[in-house]
Amino acid sequence: MKKVATVFLATSLLCSSVVFAEPTSSSKKTEVTTTQKLSSKTIKGNIFNLSDQQMKNAIKIGLGGNETYFKYSKSQSFPILYDKMKFLQPVTTLVTPYSLIASEAYFAADEYKEFTLADAKDITKMFAQIDVLSFRVIAFGDDIDFANSLNIVLKQGSKFYQPLEIVGLNESADHTSSWPDSPAYKKLLIADFDINKIDFSKPAELIYLYTGKEFSVTYKVDFSKIK
Repeated sequence: MKKVATVFLATSLLCSSVVFAEPTSSSKKTEVTTTQKLSSKTIKGNIFNLSDQQMKNAIKIGLGGNETYFKYSKSQSFPILYDKMKFLQPVTTLVTPYSLIASEAYFAADEYKEFTLADAKDITKMFAQIDVLSFRVIAFGDDIDFANSLNIVLKQGSKFYQPLEIVGLNESADHTSSWPDSPAYKKLLIADFDINKIDFSKPAELIYLYTGKEFSVTYKVDFSKIK
């Protein structure tokens, strides 16, 4: 009887080890990849698929006046990770439906124009039709042609992504309020990247190359904190 019980126990343990076996490395990898994709999709949706209430909140920020709007804008600027320039650092943000709605509402109010929820929805529709991730970079320099040799790249993990286009690169720089003192010139640039290559669940780095790696600034991009 004792022998029968021992055999039964051994058989039960063997069966349970099959039922509750550790997943293989392949299944673990698939599970992690699926989770990352879902997380990336969720964060991307939070940024680009706005509810009516979110759009109303963005409009409220734009209509709230200078203090409210600039406080929001400042909160969306990327923090510096590494700074090899020490001066003339640009201000960088991600262009999102929320930020553009707030901006458009702010400038509309400045001209006593109306900005409605319908206007906000038009902006979200525009974003739904494009496959680029756009970074807004306000760059500074002391020469009018300072932007001729600069570049902006996006790094995520071990991969470096070159921009599809840098809008404004060939435009003339504007005088700053400090002109002719430093910084004398500024330029608004929009660096576009392929949105389909980005994992929104992972941090990234936006690298502003003024004259190559030796004179550059690296910014931390956390997509989960972006509106």
